[in-house]
Amino acid sequence: MSCTSGYYGHEEVVNSICILSITGKVASCDGTIHIWNAQTGKLIAVHTESSVSFPQQTASIEQANMLNQDALAGGILSNAFRGSLYTTMHYMEYENKLVAGMGNGSIRFIDISQDHKLHLWKSESDEISFSSLVSAICSCGSDKQKKGSIAASSSWIAAGLSSGYCRLLDERSGNIVAVWRAHDGHITKLAAPEDHLIVSSSLDKTLRVWDLRGNLAAQSNIFRSHSDGIINFSVWGQDVVSVSRNKIALTSLSRPTNEIGHQPLVLQNLYSADRGVKYKNMSVLSTIGVLPLSRLFVVGTEDGFLRICH
Repeated sequence: MSCTSGYYGHEEVVNSICILSITGKVASCDGTIHIWNAQTGKLIAVHTESSVSFPQQTASIEQANMLNQDALAGGILSNAFRGSLYTTMHYMEYENKLVAGMGNGSIRFIDISQDHKLHLWKSESDEISFSSLVSAICSCGSDKQKKGSIAASSSWIAAGLSSGYCRLLDERSGNIVAVWRAHDGHITKLAAPEDHLIVSSSLDKTLRVWDLRGNLAAQSNIFRSHSDGIINFSVWGQDVVSVSRNKIALTSLSRPTNEIGHQPLVLQNLYSADRGVKYKNMSVLSTIGVLPLSRLFVVGTEDGFLRICH
């Protein structure tokens, strides 16, 4: 399979990519955000933060332990505590905005159509016991939540932190709606399959589902079985496919979250075909997606390959 276009202006390891679907652009992040044309590979805009506005931060011992994972050794986490670095991105298609997490726990909004930075939500120092980088972001643009629920009558943004905490913020005001300990380690991904649900994964080897209509601190909807940290997952309908090293696990969200409890994941191997020969994938997986028509898996591996598997 040949590459049709590419962008080669990164100076560090790329930690996040967003396809800006309605614009024909791609956003990629290596600590700096690069906006480029998907067809030509031509650079359109670059976004950075001034280091003057964010004093140098030092990681605590607890943070260092959380980030000491082989799976993250190639990323920018070794110097992500320079608060001016972007650490992850999320594309809000319904508003054509990019939301970027930062090494000091802050969140920056970027207008894609105008290619300029918007407002900045700075992390409160007393919000949690120590500062954490934003490692994952998801959002919901619907106003369907019931009155009295955590996310009532408001669009929300969820930010997962390297400390294992998760913050829920009102997208219009930036006010913090809730903060809770979601995991015992670095949160690797967040997704919102429904208006009131958040799925989270972590290096603590668990996948968790959170119902925003209930008491987040009291929920125990945990999926276990991975023997290593969960690096990524993909939501397809009511199914979640998670990856850890060279294994995947499939679980269903079809049951009510209060019936999920502590459920084991069924680990499986991925298989791909080369010239009609089927073989097991032994490479460490770094990301996964589901092709909507064929329902095959597309996985990225740490040895630099993209593989289509079943």
